[in-house]
Amino acid sequence: MEHEKLSQALDEVRDEHITEAAKPKKKARTWIIRLSAVAAAVALVITALLLPKPVTATAVSLPEDCRSNGSYKIVDATNEALFDFYTRGTQQFISGEENGIWSPMNAFIGLAMVAELTEGESRQQILDLFGVEDLDTLRSYVSNAWEYAYRDGNEICTLANSLWLDKELSYNQEAMDNLAYYYYASVYKGKMGSSRMNTAISNWINNNTGGLLKKAADNIRLSEDTVLALYSTIYLRGTWYDEFNKSNNTQDTFRSYSGDMTVTYMNQQEMETYYYWADNFSAVSMSMKNGTKMWFILPDEGYTVADVLASGEYMQMVTGDWENYGYYKVNISVPKFDITGSQNLKEGLENLGVTDVFDANSADFSAIYDGTVYLTAANQSVRVIVDEEGVKAATYIEFPGATAAEPPEEIVDFVVDRPFAFVLSKGDLPLFVGTVTDP
Repeated sequence: MEHEKLSQALDEVRDEHITEAAKPKKKARTWIIRLSAVAAAVALVITALLLPKPVTATAVSLPEDCRSNGSYKIVDATNEALFDFYTRGTQQFISGEENGIWSPMNAFIGLAMVAELTEGESRQQILDLFGVEDLDTLRSYVSNAWEYAYRDGNEICTLANSLWLDKELSYNQEAMDNLAYYYYASVYKGKMGSSRMNTAISNWINNNTGGLLKKAADNIRLSEDTVLALYSTIYLRGTWYDEFNKSNNTQDTFRSYSGDMTVTYMNQQEMETYYYWADNFSAVSMSMKNGTKMWFILPDEGYTVADVLASGEYMQMVTGDWENYGYYKVNISVPKFDITGSQNLKEGLENLGVTDVFDANSADFSAIYDGTVYLTAANQSVRVIVDEEGVKAATYIEFPGATAAEPPEEIVDFVVDRPFAFVLSKGDLPLFVGTVTDP
């Protein structure tokens, strides 16, 4: 029986396989041999599990080092264009009144892929949201961010993209090639809504998020009406340069909006780091060995997290120049936390001006398909874990589509004992933004 299933799967692969993109390949790098080996291993696993075969080559271009561009100037240009999206998006998706979390970079890359599949006003609304003039500029921003952020090894900051198509869907091959080339995406084909396809998607997400979002990923159940689904992931794992010693942990009060509670604090005395301040908040950035920084943003007494988010000033601190900071010895005390959030970004994106792709009468996906296709949701799941050793964070976004200096002597006390915000950034790129009102 298993032999018969395997034969049927191989027949289906031969019939439905789409040839590799004919576009010129990106410059070869030293990691090609290693990546080819990984691709071969992935292909064996997919065959063994009878999963849909990749439409284009599995071994798509991925940079070895997150700084392969080697230029902050490139990232600065990306941040300048996307600053409004970072700040307005955070205001849309995080209230500041309860634990909240989202990934601006994950949403940006996922929406950029949607733009690649659309035409007309559907695409223009996405370009307008990001403040870019054309698709070529958007592609360059995605590439800049991807190659700057990507890092593999013991210290991880990895990104992955995929598109899943119903086996009955006819498509535009050029759009498939563009996804593989510009977005490093793998494309798969099979029976959408089937248990096998749902399992394949769950496995792909779990493999690319370190299993951190397994509960959400394993609950993916696409309907049989789905003709395509687009996924983008980010997985981050980093250790502090200066790890917290568990023996210094204390149990103390956290003044949440719902009342005082006792939480576990991690403590360091006279840690040398950067301390920032503004009119209504102060902040400390802590560095990790993978080049990622975590910003703890504490509203001043009398202000709320919502006040800080509303101003948008904190994001300028993360992504651009900031005058009010110094290198100090900081007595830092921050709570351990593990927060998870899942939400449908559809309504918020519509509020930000991206409406047509969610409207069956207006959506224009003619870049990939001649028939009627529209997005039914924009589901994002995010998790961030902070402990003594460092940070683990993961996110995926799902777009299902249906048819119809030397430190000074001064010492600063930074005690995060009330609701606060945080940003996880790779260099100047904000990967994750969240609020903690109840650790």
